[in-house]
Amino acid sequence: MANERENLSPVEDAKAKVPTIQATSVRAKKKRHNKSDLGDNFVAPDGGWGWFVSIASGANTLVTFATAQQFGIIFRGHLDDMGITSSQLTTIINTQLAVSAVSGIFNGPLFRRFSYRQVALMGSFLTFTGLFGCVFANTFLFYLFAYSVFYGLGRGFVVSASALAINTYFKKKRRAAASYQFGVAALGPIVLPYVATYLLSSVGVRYTALCFAALSLNTLPFSLVYQPVRWHVRRQHQDEESLQNNKEKPVDETVKVLPYNENQDQNSKLEKKSILTKMVTFFDLDLLKDPSYLNLSLGLTLINFAEINFAILTPFILSDFGFENNQIALAMSLLGLCDLIVRFLVPFITANIKLGNKVFFAIGLLGMCIGRTVLSFPTTFHAMVAIFLWLGLSKGFRTVFWSLILPGYVPLKRLPAAVGLQRLMSGIFSMACGPIVGLIRDKSSYSMVLNFFNVLCVLALFMWLLEAMIRKYRGYTSSPETGNCKQ
Repeated sequence: MANERENLSPVEDAKAKVPTIQATSVRAKKKRHNKSDLGDNFVAPDGGWGWFVSIASGANTLVTFATAQQFGIIFRGHLDDMGITSSQLTTIINTQLAVSAVSGIFNGPLFRRFSYRQVALMGSFLTFTGLFGCVFANTFLFYLFAYSVFYGLGRGFVVSASALAINTYFKKKRRAAASYQFGVAALGPIVLPYVATYLLSSVGVRYTALCFAALSLNTLPFSLVYQPVRWHVRRQHQDEESLQNNKEKPVDETVKVLPYNENQDQNSKLEKKSILTKMVTFFDLDLLKDPSYLNLSLGLTLINFAEINFAILTPFILSDFGFENNQIALAMSLLGLCDLIVRFLVPFITANIKLGNKVFFAIGLLGMCIGRTVLSFPTTFHAMVAIFLWLGLSKGFRTVFWSLILPGYVPLKRLPAAVGLQRLMSGIFSMACGPIVGLIRDKSSYSMVLNFFNVLCVLALFMWLLEAMIRKYRGYTSSPETGNCKQ
């Protein structure tokens, strides 16, 4: 043994003096896999099972939004009998919108930990719980808790999961997928006003609410269609994914024990991130440093507030203008029918028109503003029907391209957080400005409310136009994949 040591070089002799231990199974710290990050080499299927996901997503949207869209028809008379004021009514509606939107702050961490199918199933359960609670609601606070909180939270989860599923399965054909998704969803506003009116006259408010709660259970089978995209991608991408997801491996080798450094623990503590930095990373708040993303999100927040409030308040507005329930149902159904036709025709209409998604979205939005402006003046039933046909055409363009604005700017792995932060802004804005809609109605009329919605939409478009002009003047362009500005 001594002779062997003598034959070693000085370097080898120094290595031999380092004490060793035998480790039969050294566990590396298990790193949790980010389920929304499919890798840089991921290629979306752009078809196949994705078309079923698109249809299921549309059906989920139809079922999930059913009660929100028919809230005025179902509960208007009941809330009046309870003595609910216009301010309380808009508080219930906008708190639901706010809770649904604020749930988006959890998108980043939620979709890193769970798949979009798991999140959709969770949202389905919360949606049913909230709507079932509405069956027994008899006070303002009860409606606020059941409809606004539980239903709003569940709806937010289902919408976020559906959007991520579509944008994961499609990249080149997102426009067509969104068209089919929202085309299926558009069947709801056509049929459901008549269903709600019939049930209301036949079985009353509570059993009508119970039927819509039962309808929401259909989100369970539709959510199961959201299969993991890895099941439907090319084989080489599956192999890459399996390599990235390697779990702990037993190590059967000699491990060197190096001398202990007393300053090691102190250095590691100094290197630990602050709580604030961890929060920024956890919720992807560094997206807010991007001025283009911030401008997009603020604009979408203003538009979202105006458009959703208009959709929900439509029965109240038309009733205030003196129209009967059957006339209101007909107008809403015709709007939904035109909306449906346009949604399915959008891929064919825009195929050879070289305009961006934002431009088509702006065209649809301006059409909605024109329709609301005309509606704000005294009108006859036939004129009102013509206005709603126009609104349906405009809404089709607005809705399809709405879902393509943010996905066209941020990469897929950051999309859940980007959408979530935008929805958080919408939630905060709805909570802050929701009661203002009721105050405008109480102090003036619904005509002023319609013009208030138009002002918000035009302001958002002006912000986007101003940014585009500044970028053109300074010679900047925006990268749709990274969201970073390049000169």
